[in-house]
Amino acid sequence: MDEQIFNESNGHVLLIDLENCPSQINQLQGNLTEYTKIVICHAQSNAKIPLGWVVSLSVAISAGKLIIMKMEKPGKNSADFGICFFAGSLMQELPKNTHFTIVSNDTDLDHAVYLLKAHGRSAERVGIHKNEISQNINEELNMDIAPYCNHLLMYAGNRPAKLESLMNSIRSKYGGTEIVAESIYKQLLSKGCIQIKESKVIYLDDKIKAFRLHN
Repeated sequence: MDEQIFNESNGHVLLIDLENCPSQINQLQGNLTEYTKIVICHAQSNAKIPLGWVVSLSVAISAGKLIIMKMEKPGKNSADFGICFFAGSLMQELPKNTHFTIVSNDTDLDHAVYLLKAHGRSAERVGIHKNEISQNINEELNMDIAPYCNHLLMYAGNRPAKLESLMNSIRSKYGGTEIVAESIYKQLLSKGCIQIKESKVIYLDDKIKAFRLHN
């Protein structure tokens, strides 16, 4: 934390470089209770949010607590420029005791932190270390297939017929990255819940029932 004393009762802004730290999206629901304002900048990130979060995120956006900015032109540093713009804009708008946290592994954003401090603000950049990234990936690879098996049983008459639509369905259900979708798909395949023939999906209900959630 910055050398200046930061009181949790003061304002706290979170600026997320989603291009650089896509796994941070998984923390968004909790972040909304911890920060007074959150800004997410991205250019072409494939990070997805669970459908169950849509209402709460919409409320946060309407209240001005959450800003999601897709940069008009994708580029290597486009999200960085967005972060810098909002850092400067919010510095002018918010009380002087507001603390700024930038989530990014890009050390170039240390310049934004330096400038915030130079103008008397409390600021820091927080990166996601390699071991944390590995942990996030391992958690995604260990996703439970039971909820999706329940989903397949509940909507037995409207199951994805092709591999591509199955993958889209898994992404929508879990709101995860490509790693999550691939993990769930491979588990369904290896445990005999599905078979793929010429890109068409065959469902084996006995296996699906065996791996469903039990109340």
